[in-house]
Amino acid sequence: MNGNNALLLTYGLAVGLCSLLFFTSCNDRVIGEFKITNHTLHRIDSLAIEPNRDLTSKYISLEPGETFIYKADMTDIPKVDGSYLLSYRLNKTNVHKGFGYFTNGYPLGTVLSIEIQSDSTIITESNY
Repeated sequence: MNGNNALLLTYGLAVGLCSLLFFTSCNDRVIGEFKITNHTLHRIDSLAIEPNRDLTSKYISLEPGETFIYKADMTDIPKVDGSYLLSYRLNKTNVHKGFGYFTNGYPLGTVLSIEIQSDSTIITESNY
């Protein structure tokens, strides 16, 4: 390979990498991430976390012992401070629990772990 071809190859790779970086960095989605585990002996239905603008995957069900990474789309919520609302149905009972905090419409850069037990809900926070 002569010097001109090597230079063109290097230039082409640089342009390709910059283009890839540009297109992948344009993702303006704001996602809150939650790790949810069902520690009960019963199925959990209609579980949702607000705020969440994604109507297609907003509600989930969890079988006993199942863990799921729930992603709440917070992209279009107002840029204000607030807290989350967890709601679900367990044993014919509707449960609602406020928790956590987001600021200016953005999560705090932590993963919230939610462990649902038959008589309580344990929520812990960890950094990415």
